[in-house]
Amino acid sequence: MTFLPGPGTISVEVVVSRGVASSVAVKANRPQGLTRMFVGRRPEEAPALARQLFSLCGFSQSVASRLAILNAADLPMGQGERVAAAAGLHAERIFETLRTLILHWPSPLPSELAATVGRCLREALATSQAIIAQASTGKINPQNLASPVDRLCSVAKAMGISDPGDMPSSGSACAAMLQDIDNDRVFAGRTPDGLTVEDDPEVIARLIDEPEYINLPHLPDRVVETGAWARRLACGAAASSHLAQRFLSRIDDVSYCLEKLKALAGTGEYDWATLACGAPTTRAGGYGAVECARGRLYHQVEIGNNGKLSAYRILAPTEWNFHPAGPFVETLLRSRIGSGDSAARSVCRLALLFDPCVAIEVGIRGAAHA
Repeated sequence: MTFLPGPGTISVEVVVSRGVASSVAVKANRPQGLTRMFVGRRPEEAPALARQLFSLCGFSQSVASRLAILNAADLPMGQGERVAAAAGLHAERIFETLRTLILHWPSPLPSELAATVGRCLREALATSQAIIAQASTGKINPQNLASPVDRLCSVAKAMGISDPGDMPSSGSACAAMLQDIDNDRVFAGRTPDGLTVEDDPEVIARLIDEPEYINLPHLPDRVVETGAWARRLACGAAASSHLAQRFLSRIDDVSYCLEKLKALAGTGEYDWATLACGAPTTRAGGYGAVECARGRLYHQVEIGNNGKLSAYRILAPTEWNFHPAGPFVETLLRSRIGSGDSAARSVCRLALLFDPCVAIEVGIRGAAHA
C-alpha cells in the first residue's frame, strides 16, 4: 500500500506476529545529490534555487537558505524582511497542513463534505500563494494581510477549525475525520521529545562533522520528534486515542498560525523566535532553522575563499520522524495492528499523522514468512 506521492519514497516493512507489530524496518529512498547543485554557485543564488528544487514548503526552504547565507556573512535579516518572512511562513504552514489532511486522508468523506473541502483547499492554495508572493519580495504591508487572512479564517471555519484548543465544529469535515479515528486504540500514547532551538548547536555540529547525519540524524539517548505534535502536544491531550491527539495537534497548529497572522495584520506584532533562527558556524559558514509544517528544517552553508558556496547541507524534518529508530517506529512497534489490509490501513493512518514529505510504501508480512 502506498500513499502521499512525492520525490522518493520511504518503505515501511512490518512483521506481524499474532496481530502485533513485532518488527519494523524503515528505509528511505530519497533523491541523492540535490545539495551538490548549490556548490560553486554565488551565495545569493541559493534561496531561489532551494525554492525551485522543493515542491513542498518551498518558501520555508528559501527562508532557511536565506538565513544560512546571511549568517555565513555574519549579517542580520532586516526587520522588514523578517515581517514578510513571518507572514509567508505562517501562510505556507496553514496550507501545507490542510493539503495533506484533505488530499491524503485514508477514509473517504461523505460527498457533501468532500465537495466543501475541495473548495476550501483551492481557496487556501490561492490565498496562501497570494501572501507568499507578497512575502517573497522581502517586504510586506501588514495592513494588506487583513483580507487574505480573513479568507484563510473562513476556509478554516468551513472545515470545522476555529480557535486554538477548540474541538472541530459538529458536522464539519474535521469532525468527520476526528470521528474516523477517535475510537482507534491501536497505538498507545507517547510524549514527544521535541526538537527545539536549544538542540541547534549540537545538531549543526553533527551535521557538519558526520557525513551520514543528513540521512540519519540523532541525539544521544533520545528519540527526537519534530512537527505539530511536538509543538502543540497539550492541545490534543483530551482526545481519546493517540491518532486523535495527533490530528487535533495538526488542526490546532492551523489555528495557531491564523492567530499569528491576524496579530501581524492587526498590530504588526510577530514572534520571530518561534518561527526561525540561525547563527554563524565554522569554516566561514552559517545555518538557518525554520519551523515549517512538518517540523524543524535546517540549511547549513559554507562559503569558500572565492566567494562561492563550498558546502551545502539540508536536514529535513522527515529524517527525524522516520528514522529507523525514531518516533514513528517506536510508536508502531509492539502495537496490535492486526493483519492484512487492516494492518496496512493502521500503519498508513499513523504515517499520515507523522506527515512525511515523500511517499510511504507499507508492506505487511506474517512472522512465519519473515
